[in-house]
Amino acid sequence: MLPGRRVPQEARRAYRLDRLSSVLAGLYTGGIFPFAGVIAREQLHASAFILALMTAAPFLGNLCALFWAQAMEGRPKVPFVKWSQLAARTTFLLALFATTPFRFALILSTAQILGTIATPAYASIIKEVYPDDQRGRIMSYTRAALFSACVLTTFIVGPLLKWISYRYVFPVVCLFGIAAACVFGRIPVPSALAAASERAPRRSLVETFTETLSFLSNTMGILRTDYGYRWFALSVFTYGFGNLMIAPVIPIIQVDRLHISTNHIALLANLARITAALAYFYWGRYVDRHSPLKAVVLNILLNALIPLFYLVAGNKWMLVPAFVLSGVTQAGIDLSYFNSILSFATEESASRYQALHSFLLGIRGVLAPVLGGFMIEGLRNYGLDLRWLFVLALSFILTGCWMQVIGIRRRSRELAAGVAYS
Repeated sequence: MLPGRRVPQEARRAYRLDRLSSVLAGLYTGGIFPFAGVIAREQLHASAFILALMTAAPFLGNLCALFWAQAMEGRPKVPFVKWSQLAARTTFLLALFATTPFRFALILSTAQILGTIATPAYASIIKEVYPDDQRGRIMSYTRAALFSACVLTTFIVGPLLKWISYRYVFPVVCLFGIAAACVFGRIPVPSALAAASERAPRRSLVETFTETLSFLSNTMGILRTDYGYRWFALSVFTYGFGNLMIAPVIPIIQVDRLHISTNHIALLANLARITAALAYFYWGRYVDRHSPLKAVVLNILLNALIPLFYLVAGNKWMLVPAFVLSGVTQAGIDLSYFNSILSFATEESASRYQALHSFLLGIRGVLAPVLGGFMIEGLRNYGLDLRWLFVLALSFILTGCWMQVIGIRRRSRELAAGVAYS
């Protein structure tokens, strides 16, 4: 873990609090989310449609990202992160009542929808508190701390769920997430201190409505004026569509065909998280020294191999390479996407770029899993193997990779010509 003294003085306190918050968030994340799909299918017998809705739910919140970003314009960003995370994580206290597939999916979905409110604000905070030339490296250490903590709780909770119901385990685990939100809320952000000293003028309903329309128009206009970002956004949309299309079928293959239990998923999830924690160190340096856009291409190509492993898997252990690759690409895509977006944005426009990215993520995240759910039923009706869905997803992923290469070439030409956007 990166010692605080090796972080620039101005970012040191923010890094230490971010690191502690990440550890606590990792304990929360690792104790709930690796098991959600298997519990829904194995214990609650959730249908393909319910699994699709669980996958799509967090992206419903992303559809509102443009409104969240507008609401926080000119305001301190830390409270948006703190309170949305508190609301999201407190929802799991209701897991005690999650006795049906619908209730379980509703609680999980509500938590994920509320959590997306923090995304544009978080991007703006990280853009401000960490220096540009070291952001990838610093973030790699906070993410590694998060994933290391994930491993610990996944290792403990996996076997524990065999003896104690998730209805009692999840409410206890979510307390770590609540603590993480409180710690993050203490991060000092210079612009927040300045904003606190200025009282925002009161606006009429008409002024608010006009400002909102102007903000939405300017933010969507990024796709029209920033050609490099447009190619980046379209490629990410296409790749992600294929990736999310197979999300509903994965628990079905895991449980119905490969007979994976919560013990098995704990081992495989931990393998992915350990790999991710180690991969963050590599990708953090790669992003800082090279290009985050090139890192996106490499990770999409690696991710394209995952559907292939599901296509040929005959038993649960044949998924080991898929989980290893998912760890590598989860770390790489996390850092490369985030830093790619910030490379297009200025400090003032970071939240707008992140909000637009989240909005597009929301569109694909709602449509792709639902389409995947309908395709599962269609394949069954025609007597076709569900694994054909992985073949279709692979074509989307590779198309997205090709588009990303075009985007990199365009971005290189823009930088050579000295084009800048705000």
